Amino acid sequence: MKYKVVEADAPFEIVWDKLGIPHVYASSVADAYRGMGYAAGYERLWQIHLSCAFANGEAAALLGERFIQQDAFQRAFNVHGGLTELPASDGDWIADAYLEGLNAYVRSLDEVPPEFNHAEAEPREFNRADIAARYRFTSWFQHKSWTEKLVLGRLMATHGVDYFSNHVLHFSDEDRALIEELNEPLRNLDPMMIRLAYPFVNVPSFSGSNNWVVTGDLSSSGKPMLATDPHQPYTIPNTFFYSHLNAGSWNAFGAAFPGVPYFMMGYTSEIAWGLTTGFVDCYDLFVEEIKADQYRTQSGWKSLETRIERIDVKGKSTKEITIQNTHHGVLLEPLMKELGMSNIKNEQFQTSLYWSLQNVATSAGALALLPTAKSSKEFGEFLFENEVCPLVNNIICVDKKSNLERYIATTMPVRKGVTGSVPLPGWLDKYDFSLAKPEQLLVEENPACGFALTANNDTMGEKGDFYIHNFPSHNARANRISELLNQKKKFSVEDFCSMQLDLLDLRAQEVLPELIKIMQESEDTEVQLAVKLLSDWDCCATSESIAACLYYPFLDRFWQRKFMHTVLKDDLVNLLPLGAPGLNRFDIISFLTPNSPWIDHKQILKTIIQEEMRKVVDRVKLSLGKDYSKWRWGDLHKIQFWHSLSKHNTWKKLKLGPDDIGGSATTLGMSLHVGRGPGKTSENEVPCRVYHGPAYRLVVDLADPQSAKFVIAGGNGGRVDSEFCLNQYATWLKGQYFTLKLKREEVDEHTIWQFDKIH
Repeated sequence: MKYKVVEADAPFEIVWDKLGIPHVYASSVADAYRGMGYAAGYERLWQIHLSCAFANGEAAALLGERFIQQDAFQRAFNVHGGLTELPASDGDWIADAYLEGLNAYVRSLDEVPPEFNHAEAEPREFNRADIAARYRFTSWFQHKSWTEKLVLGRLMATHGVDYFSNHVLHFSDEDRALIEELNEPLRNLDPMMIRLAYPFVNVPSFSGSNNWVVTGDLSSSGKPMLATDPHQPYTIPNTFFYSHLNAGSWNAFGAAFPGVPYFMMGYTSEIAWGLTTGFVDCYDLFVEEIKADQYRTQSGWKSLETRIERIDVKGKSTKEITIQNTHHGVLLEPLMKELGMSNIKNEQFQTSLYWSLQNVATSAGALALLPTAKSSKEFGEFLFENEVCPLVNNIICVDKKSNLERYIATTMPVRKGVTGSVPLPGWLDKYDFSLAKPEQLLVEENPACGFALTANNDTMGEKGDFYIHNFPSHNARANRISELLNQKKKFSVEDFCSMQLDLLDLRAQEVLPELIKIMQESEDTEVQLAVKLLSDWDCCATSESIAACLYYPFLDRFWQRKFMHTVLKDDLVNLLPLGAPGLNRFDIISFLTPNSPWIDHKQILKTIIQEEMRKVVDRVKLSLGKDYSKWRWGDLHKIQFWHSLSKHNTWKKLKLGPDDIGGSATTLGMSLHVGRGPGKTSENEVPCRVYHGPAYRLVVDLADPQSAKFVIAGGNGGRVDSEFCLNQYATWLKGQYFTLKLKREEVDEHTIWQFDKIH
């Protein structure tokens, strides 16, 4: 069949392989991106349309009034970028080419896709502002560290700093002094502000990933190797759209958000790169002193800035929201009142929220140039165009010559003296921090060990002149990668594939000795059964594991939270899983630290652990029977995929599972679950439903980039009639891989689309 993109430089073609990957073969890089845009539109048009609505703060106009709160919150902080200019970028030509292909597909539609009919919406064309908004939205939603500061600030002020100071990396004496200085306003912080961050869910949004690289000195081939697996919710369609672009000698394969010409992870013949969520702290909370319509500054009282945001609402009249700002950011309490979330009147102290990108302009083409880099150094130059990077990620790039660089790819404050982990006094200028320079965010270059890794952990330690992460994820996955990379002198592609599937849980190894010691003091028969099973466990979270059936539901019951609540007698503790997910780094050892106030309640800790484990044993018996020899982690822990519209007839077939799966949040073969846990459940209910994990797995050896190993969770399709939505699921679930062939003559062809040059 013949297709057209009016702006094309020359004829080109898209070859769809049998896995659903579009291979664009063109004579120019611009035409390759035009093909990428066209293919993304074909498979993911509704996903693109929807994500742009969310990024632009226009979800209520598309989906209805329940999204007013979300739209207003994002508009208040200029997440869409509409309150700043859209600067020019050296990569705009790529963004434009991509948009030309995407919009050519929109114009070619003879029939509106069914999602649009369902939502009573019409497809539209897209522009540079949409791409820039998508970049900014990615930074905004990945890690909402300000909720941790809110919860911790109030808990520390109410109960004492020492209960939680060990949770904050690098907690300083000045941080401690701030808690004392701001004690009264911190005690009165409204925890309902968390609902601004998470308006629809009772669990935090979570984004993770694993990523590591070795230089040629550590690979069997003598060339660098990369492994990357980004962690995302399991949805149909997949979070990313995967494409291969070819223009003569230039090849690029990678994963991109549909509608965006930015390969978040991928490789060319010259470089390979991957990323993980950085848990980068790009927010600051300020306590502001308010008097009428003014706020206190170091130089005197200043008038609050006020503006009106108008939110279009589907089927309803436009909603007007009044936004009040200090020079730091939006005042949260008045915003909540505007949204009907609180009746709190203006008090002497209110809370403003600063976001590092709120007044910083970002371009559309800033990240599009990355696959054109010839070296890791050039990659870094592209990453920080005009000293701005609209991401919050750890990124590792290695080139064919084994030059390796690791970046904190973000725009963030350089905090001095304080970590920023607790609210700051808004009337002191010294807490108005400058933004980091790119050279401060190149955090590792050609390490002597020959490898680099990130897994949502603290990647900095005491290095650098300021702190990047305040609330990282648990370090178990990162430590396991390091452990494995130190076990061999040379690695193959197969070794890296095995590492991505590894199920040894180092957190369990650390926790179990103390846990078992405490449980051994109990005479309860159920607790003693748990002692026996956990003592025999190898800490591998396989689907066949018996002990995993007890250990993970025990953690799920958040005995830590129950212990904290019992000691502190504060209902705010119930918000910890939502408002402060980083507290998952608190383990038994943390509570038994000498000189910590928790140690004074050791007997309560022992009692709660024993009681909670007894309850878990009882519940597992209800789900799996009394014969523990027949217990299997996979019988509790199952994965399910579905389309958001699967309950409707048109999309009913777009469902997968439930299927047994191993892993946990702290294993390299990562799987995050929710659910009520074991016990009496309805017939079709999964006690521990896995909803989040590797969206795809990629291993590439730059000695042979034409034969990388990869597999997608589900598939690359997104159309309701696409055969590519689910076709990789079985292979992915088995822990197997496909070999990605890039040469035109080696591609396993499914369909060929030819694009003519329009004269």
